[in-house]
Amino acid sequence: MKKKYIGTVFFSLLLLLLFLPVFFYVIYYGNNVDYNAMHKIVTVEGNRVLFLCAIVGAAVLGILYYFLRKLPTTPRTITVFTAVTVAVCVLFYMINVNISKCIAFYGGWDCGMVANSARWIFEGGELGYDDYYTIYSNNIPITWLLYKLYCFSSGMKAYPYNPEFIWIQFQCVMLSLAVLCSVLLVLRVSKNLGTSVIALIFNIAILGISPWKIIPYTDGCTIAMPVMILFLYSMVRGRKSRWSYALWFLLVFLGCLSGIMKATCYVAVIAIVIIDIFWTVSEESDVRSRLYGLGGKMLLLIIAFCLASWCRQGMYQTLHYGYNPELEIGWSNYMYNGLNENTTGACSGEGLEIVRSFAGSDKASRMQYELAGIRRRMQERGLRGTLNFWLRKQVMNFNDGTFSWYQEGYFQAWEYPELTDSSFMEPLRNFFWQDGSNYIWFTTVSQGLWIFVLLGILAQAVLLLVKAIAGLRKSDVSVEENSSDLLSVSVTMIVIFIGMFLFVMLFEARARYLYNMIPVFSTMAVLGWCGIYRKCFLMFDKKRQ
Repeated sequence: MKKKYIGTVFFSLLLLLLFLPVFFYVIYYGNNVDYNAMHKIVTVEGNRVLFLCAIVGAAVLGILYYFLRKLPTTPRTITVFTAVTVAVCVLFYMINVNISKCIAFYGGWDCGMVANSARWIFEGGELGYDDYYTIYSNNIPITWLLYKLYCFSSGMKAYPYNPEFIWIQFQCVMLSLAVLCSVLLVLRVSKNLGTSVIALIFNIAILGISPWKIIPYTDGCTIAMPVMILFLYSMVRGRKSRWSYALWFLLVFLGCLSGIMKATCYVAVIAIVIIDIFWTVSEESDVRSRLYGLGGKMLLLIIAFCLASWCRQGMYQTLHYGYNPELEIGWSNYMYNGLNENTTGACSGEGLEIVRSFAGSDKASRMQYELAGIRRRMQERGLRGTLNFWLRKQVMNFNDGTFSWYQEGYFQAWEYPELTDSSFMEPLRNFFWQDGSNYIWFTTVSQGLWIFVLLGILAQAVLLLVKAIAGLRKSDVSVEENSSDLLSVSVTMIVIFIGMFLFVMLFEARARYLYNMIPVFSTMAVLGWCGIYRKCFLMFDKKRQ
């Protein structure tokens, strides 16, 4: 167990060392930091005031936790709570669908391109857009998904909306699934109904306020996947039967399958694999059985990756897409773009121009050019300049609770067919649309909730660090296996956050790239805040006695 505590100390400290400077700059300087003006949001009050509001909100949530903390956690209450959570998630879906009917519009950037291609394929046409898909082959899976959903809705005789609306409905389903998995994960980790109730309330708040559900793209379509595979992993860690291998295969397959659609999903898979290897090596059971178990899991991981790749080939065939690896944009291009000063590492046309300029050449030559460009940019800045650039870039990525809403190219391209005559349409559009009279309140509330999440993540890291140090100081550090399994899930979330931090730091990114990890981050925040509440109330109870 001591090795596990050492690992916990390492990962918790790493998160704090990486993120605390960024968090300080987000709160203290905010939009005054020199980064891409396109990705700065305007709020009623600055981040310092919103930080204080988040503290007040945490105090209010603490009062709620005080009354909920002693709810009995029995098989019966768990069953009832799970049933209530499912019912609430169904209601959450219905509310999101009705909100979407009021505020939906067509996007004109990449989301509009994949939507158009899905329609054209259904009508018997081609993907279109010249070399777009040749270069950005990663958008073929989302095009395939939208095409299949379009076929389904078009084939329904009584479908009440235009066929494209099923894309939004699907994303509303994924939002509800994300809430369900997050709440069940909190229940497994905390074994406390009060904490789980708070997780349900908070997840509905932070996921419900986001209008990204109306944009059919990789972000919304995969939002449930990271937290779902994390929930499956919590079940794997708690089992010692053959079923654990089936669950392991399911989670790595779902992770790889969602990863071909949104690369950030791979971060969750990699984090789980890292922690599972570390935890298995740190166990004190028979070495041979541990190696056999670990070898079996790695074999299943390889099979899952190959199966996901085979599924991707099937998508290519369905859409009559000819994959050309020589013209496909690669990781070196995204890293080169990620060092662009003009955009502070956000999207730019520079990378696309490089790919097109090397048309007819082999991919290796292009990668050498891009890698040379990466080295040149880092050398020109020097170590201090590069660190300063990354700091400014991370402030840009984490200083946006709307997750780049209205920050992508031709964002609101044209109007959606009228789907409802609800009296809520005008107020909702005023709140969520950029030209609305109350839009600034949307950005303000979103930013306040996001700061609350970031504070909770830091709290979770500190709590794990304190727990691990306390465990190392004890002469007898043996604990129940169940406690070790629950600790592994918490540390896995820490590693996921570190992975996402490094991902958006090194590669082309903006706040939108964090969107599908919100359920994981909100789970961390709830556990962090409730962990603080629990310690405070325990101290309070001891003083009263």
